[in-house]
Amino acid sequence: MKSALTATLATLLFGGAALAGDLPAGRNLPPVPELPSFYSWTGFYLGGQVGYSWERDRVREFSAPARFATGYGARFSSDTALGGGHAGFNYQMGSVVVGIEGDLEAVNARGGLTDALGPGATRRDWQASLRGRIGYAFDRMLVYGTAGAAFSEFEFSYRNGAAGLAERLKASKTGWTAGLGIAYAFTDAVIASVEYRYTDYGRFDHVGLGAFAGLIAEQEPAMQ
Repeated sequence: MKSALTATLATLLFGGAALAGDLPAGRNLPPVPELPSFYSWTGFYLGGQVGYSWERDRVREFSAPARFATGYGARFSSDTALGGGHAGFNYQMGSVVVGIEGDLEAVNARGGLTDALGPGATRRDWQASLRGRIGYAFDRMLVYGTAGAAFSEFEFSYRNGAAGLAERLKASKTGWTAGLGIAYAFTDAVIASVEYRYTDYGRFDHVGLGAFAGLIAEQEPAMQ
């Protein structure tokens, strides 16, 4: 196979020389057209984003310390618009692009419920994530998946109308997030993308210390 390839190349070279010799004097071959340049996704980037989050929270009530289910439970939503900034780094290998990205967003998540003893409310003011990314590039278009850790702070408040007491708790939580996205490079410096992510913070407890002493509220928030 190697000798056959060498022979083919030699034929092409000699054939080209003969063709050049047949051209009229003073005539040159037309210039070779430039090969198209492909967009490179390698490098650092930063930007801003806006979006919307649909959050669903489930609450179940237990007695402490035996954790006996009282039978009370509720579901409520705290949907919110969001906005913030992100930064990351991509590295392209052929058509495969890998990278890491972090973001920080302001949110205005508010939700509430009412049980037999009184109202309860939850709120979040910010959220963040740190994620890995892997995708496939079609020149200036990138289709990718992303997954990593999510961070936020929850604030819970409850009021016991019968006892006239209230209590509040703040809890910083870490969860997981994963999603898909598509990005397009309109210029070498301007990239637009659309991304969908699901985020879950698992289950955690709010232990009553004042208004609902002796009770545990199990929170289970998730958002997309």
